[in-house]
Amino acid sequence: MRRRPRPERSERRTVEPSARRSGKPPGRTSLLAAAAALFAELGYDAVTTRQILERAGVEAPSLYHHFGSKLGLYRAVLAESSEPFVESFAQLGGRLRASSPGDVRLRLRELVWAMFQGQLRNPEAFQIALFEVSRPGPRRYDLIAVWEQLRDVFRSTIDAGIASGELELRQSSSEVAANLFLGGLTVYLQLHQVGRQRGLTRRLAGQIADTLVEGIAARTSRSGRVVSAGRGAA
Repeated sequence: MRRRPRPERSERRTVEPSARRSGKPPGRTSLLAAAAALFAELGYDAVTTRQILERAGVEAPSLYHHFGSKLGLYRAVLAESSEPFVESFAQLGGRLRASSPGDVRLRLRELVWAMFQGQLRNPEAFQIALFEVSRPGPRRYDLIAVWEQLRDVFRSTIDAGIASGELELRQSSSEVAANLFLGGLTVYLQLHQVGRQRGLTRRLAGQIADTLVEGIAARTSRSGRVVSAGRGAA
């Protein structure tokens, strides 16, 4: 009986070393990358499990082992992009308040710039989030909680500016101001995503921050007395 020829080295199926040692199906990273690309391109409903498996180059048991289902994979894609960013964004806000306690404009510029960088580094996650928040029905992932956590970083920065006398809010609240901040820059993120904003630059981040701060900056009259924004000097 003739022996079958052994496959060439390039034809042999490789298994990740960690998976070989543990006996667990490989492919978690490739599944996340493939799913993120497909969900961003087509949206959750239009993507099939087979498409994800084919792009990732793995078998179905790997997906079910790591994520349980297509929905579990979808939630993991959003969680693994949003949660580390929210954590680092909150840490940045704390560092800025400690290092620049008397310059609220600088702190807000840096926060806007950090938001820009987040989208530039991971445009797929932002596109998936746009699909999710615009679809009717129950949410598959709590993006409102992500929004609120980002909003609270802006709110804490604005509160610090009010405490230092740099900002003044007489008929509103820091929460309203923070929502306007985050909402305004989200418009630019969306415009960039669809190709209507040419660049998310540090200069643009400064312009957005400065323009919004102008509305709540404390005004000083010629006599040195602080007056509310928009009412002019006494």
